[in-house]
Amino acid sequence: MQVSKDALWKGIIESLIDDFLAYFFPDLVKIVDFDRGIEFLDTELQKLIPNSPGHRRHADKLMKVYLKNGKEVWFLIHVEVQGYQDQYFARRMFECIYRIRDRFQRKVIGLAIYTDWDRTYHFKAFEEKFFGTKLTYEFNTYVLRDHSPAELAKDPNPFAAVMEAAWQHLNRPVDDQSLRLLKLDMIQRLKTRNIPREKISLIIDFIHYFVPFTNSEINANFEQDLLTLSNTVTTMGLREAILEDVKQQGIEQGIEQGIEQGIEQGIEQGKLEVILKLWSTHEFSLEKMAMLVDLPVERVQELILTHLQSEGMTEEMALASIQTYQEKFSN
Repeated sequence: MQVSKDALWKGIIESLIDDFLAYFFPDLVKIVDFDRGIEFLDTELQKLIPNSPGHRRHADKLMKVYLKNGKEVWFLIHVEVQGYQDQYFARRMFECIYRIRDRFQRKVIGLAIYTDWDRTYHFKAFEEKFFGTKLTYEFNTYVLRDHSPAELAKDPNPFAAVMEAAWQHLNRPVDDQSLRLLKLDMIQRLKTRNIPREKISLIIDFIHYFVPFTNSEINANFEQDLLTLSNTVTTMGLREAILEDVKQQGIEQGIEQGIEQGIEQGIEQGKLEVILKLWSTHEFSLEKMAMLVDLPVERVQELILTHLQSEGMTEEMALASIQTYQEKFSN
């Protein structure tokens, strides 16, 4: 399964928002009132900029942050994650910022994170001149290539580990086996850091999906490595981003609806719908299905077995079908 990078960035930023702010805005976090929470305004941003070309190549996050000064003053933080050449990027940043200011009448902090090699398009400002009139908009920038993996590995902030993982794309290994070893090395080192387990789980998922394997056998081996090494469970923030992206790609149109239905009804029917849709793609091992729906592997197998029998298979045939399916991920 391939997950778009914009979905992964959006998911990891939202899930690790405190660490994100501390990493990119160390001075700002000193005056942020985290007890009041952070509100994500992505829906509002989409209304302001509904027809942004190539939107799946950007990760735009709009957040409302309160300060500690006792007043209800709030900031909007507009984040851009850029990973390809776009000569109009600075203008687009400006268009976003003036539309946000016009709608909310609040101060806005702009940040562009550049995750490619070409400095030609690493803009820091938008400038326009016309017959004596001059307009300049400067914004914060972060260039990944200026921060080596060795430097990022030493940074205690969990989001530094995310930026190190982004180097998979910036400096991709020449083959899938080397990529597998790189991913495993990052995960092993991540586990030695003083980071809460739930955050480690999120970062592992980012490492896992950020640069996909092209070789299905190595991908299956890595899935098994991951289960053995980390025993990780995808937490909700990144899980939702992954499932939403899968749905948008047209692979799984009913996953989110199935999960919501299961929650509302308080029964396993919703999770069963998710399992069956994942099963139909032939891209998810039983272990991965179990992680996504938060059920034991044995229960997932029971639900699939019951479904296959309801479709007319004998128990023996259904068990053989499940075994054949699972062997693809264990070879």
